Amino acid sequence: MNSSKSETNTDTSSNVVQFNSDDRVLDTASEWLVKLDRGLDNSETEALKTWLATPLHRNTFLEMVALWDKMSVLSELSDIVPHTPELKVKQKAGNTISWKRPLAIAASFLVVGLLSFQGINLFSPSHQTAPAAQIASYSLQVSTKAGEHKNIALEDGSTLWLNTNSQVNIAFTDTSRIIQLVKGELHIEVAKDKTRPLNVLAAGKAIQAVGTAFNVQYHRGDLELVVTEGVVEVASYTLNKASGESIIDPIIKPQAQPLTLVQGEKSLLSLPNSTIETVSDEDIENDLSWREGKIVFRGEPLIDVIEEVSRYTDKTVVLGDAALANMQVAGLFNTNDVDALIAALADNLQISTDYSSDTIVLRPR
Repeated sequence: MNSSKSETNTDTSSNVVQFNSDDRVLDTASEWLVKLDRGLDNSETEALKTWLATPLHRNTFLEMVALWDKMSVLSELSDIVPHTPELKVKQKAGNTISWKRPLAIAASFLVVGLLSFQGINLFSPSHQTAPAAQIASYSLQVSTKAGEHKNIALEDGSTLWLNTNSQVNIAFTDTSRIIQLVKGELHIEVAKDKTRPLNVLAAGKAIQAVGTAFNVQYHRGDLELVVTEGVVEVASYTLNKASGESIIDPIIKPQAQPLTLVQGEKSLLSLPNSTIETVSDEDIENDLSWREGKIVFRGEPLIDVIEEVSRYTDKTVVLGDAALANMQVAGLFNTNDVDALIAALADNLQISTDYSSDTIVLRPR
C-alpha cells in the first residue's frame, strides 16, 4: 500500500494482515461496502464522501475493498472519487489473508457476504450466460495497416482507437461486451453500462471495466495495460470449446486476489507475476499521442526508438553498429511518415541510412 494509507503489518509466519482501525470503523466500512454493492442514492453518495474525508476511514475502507473482489464496488468507488491519487486499491500478491480480530471483522463481512448474493460478481462463472443463450447483437472486425490508426464509434457509445498494425474482433450481446485484441494496440473510452460489463481479451488476460478508459498494447508477446481513467480489473480467461471457442462467452477464471488498476497506473500483464507502477500524466499523454498520429520521444536510447518506429512501417529498421544503441533521441514525429523520421534521425545524430526493399540500416557516418 502507498504511503498515504495507514501502515499494515504482515506477520510472514502466519500470513496475518493487521488493520490499524477500531471495530466501529471496520463495521462502518463494511456497511458502506454493502451500500455500494446495491447502489447509492445522491444523499448516500455525499455522506460517503464526507466519511471518506477522514484519513483513518478512507484507509480502512480501501484496505477492505482491496480484499474483496467486487468489480461493482470498484466501479461505484471510481465514480465517487474518480481523480484522487490517494484512493488507489493495491493488491498484495501471494498472501493468504486471515484476520487479526476475526470475530468483529467476520461479523461485518457476514452481512456483506449474505447481501452480495443479490449482486453480480462480474468475473464469476456462475453469472455467465449459458452458451446457447448468447447471441451477438452487434459484431465487428477492424484492422489497421502499418502506419495507420483508426477511431471507431461503437454501438454502445464507447469510443475505440486502433494504433498501427492492429486487429480486433468485437461482439456485443444483451449481457456482455467483448473486444478481442488479436495484435497491436487499442485505447478505449468505455460507455457506462453496469448490466453489460466490457472485457478486452488479449494473450489469455481479460481486462474488465464498466465505465472507464484504458490503453492495451499487445506486441511481440508483451501485454501492457495503462489505465487513464477509473478502475479496471484483470483476470485470466480461456475460450469455451463447447461454443466453438467463440469470443462471446469466454470462461473467466476467478482469482482470490484479482489484479486491480486505477487511473495513472500500468502493468506488464504478460509477466508471470505482474506488478503495478504509477505513470505520470505527462507520460500518459505522450504514450497516447499515437491517437493524433504522433510519436513523442524524450531522450530514449536509439535502440528503443528503433523498436517503436518499426511498428509504423513495413520495413525492418536495424542498427548497423552497436555503438549507436545508446544515443539519445528527443522530438515529435508523424507516425505516417517514417521516412521523414529516419531522415531527421540521420541529420541530428550524424548517422547514415542504407535502404533496401524491406530494410533500413542505420550506420555511423
